[in-house]
Amino acid sequence: MMRHTVILALLLLCLPVLRAAGAAGAAASENSSFEKNHERIDSLLRGRDAQPILPAELRNPFSRPSERPPGGGDASAMADPAKRAALTDQELLERLAPAVQVSGIVESGGHPTIIIGRKPFDEGDTLSLLYGVNTIEVKIKRITSDTFTLGYKDAELTLRLPR
Repeated sequence: MMRHTVILALLLLCLPVLRAAGAAGAAASENSSFEKNHERIDSLLRGRDAQPILPAELRNPFSRPSERPPGGGDASAMADPAKRAALTDQELLERLAPAVQVSGIVESGGHPTIIIGRKPFDEGDTLSLLYGVNTIEVKIKRITSDTFTLGYKDAELTLRLPR
């Protein structure tokens, strides 16, 4: 019986030593797991800083369509006089046309008036449109019940009114 008591006492005394050895082994495996995760994260993020995160020229997502430059917002191409000079008056007018947002038409006494934005325009009025960094004056030549015609210098463009 005495032998069993001595063996039991030795086991109880060795238990903290065994626990410490197990904890050291677990810590070693945790460190290796941590190092593996750290290496994986580093490999995933290694090329991140080499690529640009944002485009070179940011577009305001809250701007109105009439405030956005036509042609996808390539302001550098529109501001460059050499690239802009290559456009004919008709091509320029076609690029400006999507910026004209007609919100309605009013007819009083047989005389039609179109509303662009919140402003009424009659035949002969001029409309200022942004093209890159420049403001282009476009004239409203004709207004019918179905169409309106824009003019810039010698070029004209007839557009349908929204229904």
